[in-house]
Amino acid sequence: MQASSLLFRSRLLPLLASLALVACHGGGDDTPVVRVPELSPGTYVVNAGTTEAPVLGRYFSGSDGSRLLVLHNSADQAERLYRRSAAEAAWTAVPAGTADVSIALQSSFKQAQAPAAPTPAGLAGRYVAQIAPGVWAQFSIAADGSLNAGSASPCKLSGRLDAKAGAGGLAVSLNASGCGGSVPASSQGFVLVDAEEQPARFRLLADDGRSLLDLRAFAE
Repeated sequence: MQASSLLFRSRLLPLLASLALVACHGGGDDTPVVRVPELSPGTYVVNAGTTEAPVLGRYFSGSDGSRLLVLHNSADQAERLYRRSAAEAAWTAVPAGTADVSIALQSSFKQAQAPAAPTPAGLAGRYVAQIAPGVWAQFSIAADGSLNAGSASPCKLSGRLDAKAGAGGLAVSLNASGCGGSVPASSQGFVLVDAEEQPARFRLLADDGRSLLDLRAFAE
């Protein structure tokens, strides 16, 4: 009887120890930590690579603490995105990674004359944007911020621009249908006015946490 009791306790103690460890650490948090340099409010051209092997992109910094870092591929489209909704919020990487990441900027050049912050009323109008080679979407923005798909457009974009600023632009909620498998059905992001993107009226960057949508919208 005594031997069986000792055996039971020898098996129970490691289990109790592991349960105590889980309790102390709240079950663990495996969310990767994302670290991005802090830049003062404004719009920047950045290099997150090296002089010999540059990784170019844009950094949008809002006065409210929101931030957006976009790193481009060779076609000047968003390949990776790092965003923060407010000063006290954590950075999020899209697509999400499985390990901690720390971004280093080899260089950053601030835009000398940043455009005025956009408003939904100021962006009211009809637009066309290329979704993919040979695939275009037509949509309109009303003065109240509602975004509606064009009737002749097979790719339907709809949603709403929020008057609340985000990363120096406007926050946007977007729904998409008939736009191909690479376009998220539902996404959140930013509408950004950037002099470097002219003649595009604005750039729309949105994601669902996994996939990116990067559009340059041209006035019709």
